[in-house]
Amino acid sequence: MKATLKQIAEETGLSISTVSRVVTGRGYVSEETSALVNAAIQKFEYVKRERRAVSLHDNDDLVMILIGGIRSSLAAEDVEMLIRELEKKQKRPFVAITSFSPERERSYLKFAADNHFFGVIALTIQEEPETLSLLRNISCPVTMLERYLPSMELDYLRPDHYKMGFAGAEYLLQHGHRHIGFIGGSATSTTTQDKKMGFEDCMRAYGAEIRPEWIIHVDRLIYENGRPIAQHLLSMPERPTAILCSNDISVSILDELLAQGVRVPKDMSIFTCEDSSLAAHCQVPLTCMRIDYQRISVDAVKTLFRRQRQPNSPRRMLVYNPQLVERNSVAPPAK
Repeated sequence: MKATLKQIAEETGLSISTVSRVVTGRGYVSEETSALVNAAIQKFEYVKRERRAVSLHDNDDLVMILIGGIRSSLAAEDVEMLIRELEKKQKRPFVAITSFSPERERSYLKFAADNHFFGVIALTIQEEPETLSLLRNISCPVTMLERYLPSMELDYLRPDHYKMGFAGAEYLLQHGHRHIGFIGGSATSTTTQDKKMGFEDCMRAYGAEIRPEWIIHVDRLIYENGRPIAQHLLSMPERPTAILCSNDISVSILDELLAQGVRVPKDMSIFTCEDSSLAAHCQVPLTCMRIDYQRISVDAVKTLFRRQRQPNSPRRMLVYNPQLVERNSVAPPAK
């Protein structure tokens, strides 16, 4: 009697759908799960069915949007804009959320290539040796937004994050602040590195001290992570009079400061590097840098189409200039 997927599932304690993903090679599973299923396959001498060859045209209207997560308002807005632009071009968007796992990134990239997707628009890819090796040999075009991989030649479209950090620090300095903190994402992120470099270069140019204890990194700049940062700032023996931060975490820091009786901007000013609907409509609308993400979405889709038509053309690096938006979250420091 031939072994069945049900027997494999019962042996491993996994669902039939998970076992099927391992057997067919379609979809994400962890290396541990894959090893468990393959051991059971050998035990029961399960015979895998040959997969139907996929036509090169089966999925050539699919474009994968590869993103770490959509819990930030900015990430969700980016995905929505990309979906609209792809649909205008009669392409079907396929949103793949990696939870910032390099293993999942590789699995999804391989899935897109193996199934002959039109291409991939990636908002995050981590610079891991295995991932770089995959990208060097991948058969479908990859266009990257927001971040870049220093050791990898791809088409890149990104805001000028260095200018965001420099201009934000300069704005605070010009309003009389000398004690300025920097709240950034992961220290390994090229986006955070560029912002921090711009911030530090500006502080040095103005002769302002860079205090290490006021440089704070957090893995994800989502709203939930702002409250402990605000509490940490309030626990310091000497607080910064202003902070430069990014994304939704700026709003939650603001909310917690206000909840603790800190007056923004009178007691502490906040400048955020990215504008969003959340930043514009919070309790104290945030002064920020604005990028035309709609323009980036249009250009990203055009770049992907160009790479399909001209696979050997020179790689593109498009950098977008941020514009200052003044609101109510910055004032001179209290005397």
